[in-house]
Amino acid sequence: MNEIKHTDILIVGGGSAGVAAAVAASSRGQHVTLLERNSFLGGKATAAEVGTICGLYEYSRNPASTYIVKGFAREFAERLKERSGSCPLNNNEGLHYLPYQVEAFGEICNEYLAQKGVTVLLNATVENITIRSGIIETVSVAYDNSNIIFQVKAVVDCSGDSVISKAANMSVIKDTQYQAAAQVFSMQGVTEENEARLGMIMMKALRAGIEANEIPAYYDRVYIVQGSLKNGHVNLKLGIPVPVTYEKGNVEEIQRMASEFVQGVSDYLIQHVAAYKNAVISHIAPEAGIRIGERTMGTYLLTEDDVLNCRKFPDAIANGSWPVEIWEQDRRVKMHYFALDNCYQVPAGCLQAAAISNLYMAGRNISATRMAIASARVMGICLQTGFAAGCMAFAKAAGVPREDILEYLQNLQL
Repeated sequence: MNEIKHTDILIVGGGSAGVAAAVAASSRGQHVTLLERNSFLGGKATAAEVGTICGLYEYSRNPASTYIVKGFAREFAERLKERSGSCPLNNNEGLHYLPYQVEAFGEICNEYLAQKGVTVLLNATVENITIRSGIIETVSVAYDNSNIIFQVKAVVDCSGDSVISKAANMSVIKDTQYQAAAQVFSMQGVTEENEARLGMIMMKALRAGIEANEIPAYYDRVYIVQGSLKNGHVNLKLGIPVPVTYEKGNVEEIQRMASEFVQGVSDYLIQHVAAYKNAVISHIAPEAGIRIGERTMGTYLLTEDDVLNCRKFPDAIANGSWPVEIWEQDRRVKMHYFALDNCYQVPAGCLQAAAISNLYMAGRNISATRMAIASARVMGICLQTGFAAGCMAFAKAAGVPREDILEYLQNLQL
């Protein structure tokens, strides 16, 4: 039996972008409902346990980390930094990032939505939608063994995979090749206290094993999550040697291989690296991290040229300070940098669906090319696009002029 409910704004996805969108929309008096397919909030930050937030700080070789974000994104980062007891880290290339505790991230998401009175439905999935004259009228949702039909004024898709566009049978932006997936897991009982030295020891042993044909060549796709080595505990990230295709069964195959890889690499480290001799697997992230999905076409398509040439826009709503970061089916990440001490901007057109006037996008499924989303997908930018999309959805629902909400966003975030 279908249950019919009304909500002014429906947010799909409870990750960093979805939480930011819900906070923005609910702060302005609209009734907001957020759907999350998992049983917990946080998106990839908690489900895949990414471990660091990128895109919060200026791209600069100055050792001091200076925020490039303002407004809600900065507020969220400050709360997370305090709760996690962490500080920003940086590398020789000028990239700055914030390590965080996964539990703290989830707690803060829950707190924000509770404070704003957002209705949250966990384990909820979109089934189908109805559209009339280019406007979404209803969204059908499977939840708690029932079906709820939401009558909506606006929708924000923060699913990371353009769930709403697919339900509407709209064409989406697809790539011929998607970035490699990664699996994070934790080991306890590590005796080395220096993170850089542990990384070098670990890689030396793995490469020796590969050269001796003791382990497969892809075993060198192992990284320490930076800032995670504390009190004998370390988080490791594995690049999964299964191409992401989104074909039937592909995600399941990635997860199966991730489980095998975690067991195999941990066994090898315990047997061949003294620092891991008495270590054990203490935790495995609930899901492998798939970095990029299919995206919804907006009224503007962000390009690699926009990113690398640090383009600014009259309708900008977010600052982007992270390079184009490509993970392919080999171990080494490929980085494409723009000028130091500069940034690009994300325009509002990347958040407004071209074919549906009350559909907005944020996070990993904004309107962007494969290379552009490889920068704009990071959480520091997702927090900004999420908040902006929530404000734009509010404007649509409440009849506020677009130029007024853009002026508000630019004053707040840029």
